[in-house]
Amino acid sequence: MRNIFLILFILLFTSCEWDTTSTANNGFAKKLTEDQVISNTMNDFIGDPKTQNDIDKNIIINHIIDEKLDMESTPEGIYYQITKEGTGNTPTLKDVIVVNYHGTFLDGKIFDSRMDKNDPFIYPLKRTNDGWKKIIPTMKTGSRGIFIIPSKLCYGEQGFGDLIPPNSILKFEIELLGVKAK
Repeated sequence: MRNIFLILFILLFTSCEWDTTSTANNGFAKKLTEDQVISNTMNDFIGDPKTQNDIDKNIIINHIIDEKLDMESTPEGIYYQITKEGTGNTPTLKDVIVVNYHGTFLDGKIFDSRMDKNDPFIYPLKRTNDGWKKIIPTMKTGSRGIFIIPSKLCYGEQGFGDLIPPNSILKFEIELLGVKAK
């Protein structure tokens, strides 16, 4: 089974022609070719996924390749791209964060957004999902980034009511506007 996935994966990408694209990472434009995207992600690909986390990882990697994204990953499996580096304070789990965000599923369907509403999300960081608890403390005020969070670090097997189905991988664009000490 593993060999079939690997052969299909190789055939899929050797038959495609991609133009290079420009993506921002830490404020610098970077050109990525098909070979660079595959090279950046192939070491993470799991040929025979056995757990939901492994399945999530492969889905995320396929999304990164399809969208030609230049992303890095954390040990927990969160993929990210910092598009604007901030210079302000870094929050801790004890702080209240002030953020604008845009939340989508990997297919692009929006499930929530505060980005264009002029109504920032102000909330204790310790009460957010586990993915946000991992990534927000790595940002400085003024930073902006794109984050793809595996299902176990969002709402897992239970989902979130009718809004987020079980085992959903979520993609966020987050802008950290401020930090309020609690």
